[in-house]
Amino acid sequence: MKLATRLDRLGTETAFAVAATAADWLSKGNEVFPFHLGDLNLATPANIAEAMQRAVLEGKTGYCPNAGIAPLRLALAESLGKQRGVSFAPENIAVQPGGKPVIGKFLRSVMNPGDEVLYPNPGFPIYESQIEFNDGVAVPYRYLDTPNGFQIDLDYLKSKISSKTKALILNDQQN
Repeated sequence: MKLATRLDRLGTETAFAVAATAADWLSKGNEVFPFHLGDLNLATPANIAEAMQRAVLEGKTGYCPNAGIAPLRLALAESLGKQRGVSFAPENIAVQPGGKPVIGKFLRSVMNPGDEVLYPNPGFPIYESQIEFNDGVAVPYRYLDTPNGFQIDLDYLKSKISSKTKALILNDQQN
């Protein structure tokens, strides 16, 4: 079977190559801080573990609605609203099991061939890969190291916006 030619544009995640190098480094007795896959290696908080256990014992082990469980969406809408000083309707909140499928679906929904998408670099490697996979042009923007932490270099970002710019990926909270 001949596969779709768009697969030629699907890049790899360099994080997995870094993971292999880190594992090799660790096997040689070196100390490794494994932040390369976005896993902070933090224990699940006890209240979440207990809620998960209760849910399993109550038989809540099947599929949930596509957008996520309603009480969770409501709690997120309220929490985000308080944090950001705006209101969110739970109907506008979706909870998904991972970022990659959502990013891919979003880009397929808004992009046409040749559209440019601005994305943070450094950032999640899947951004560039998915933009190019969807026949777009990946345009990185950068951060500045400031006394208040890393901030988007707004002058640089503005210089990258063109008539072909379709979207800006803003990654807030970045693991």
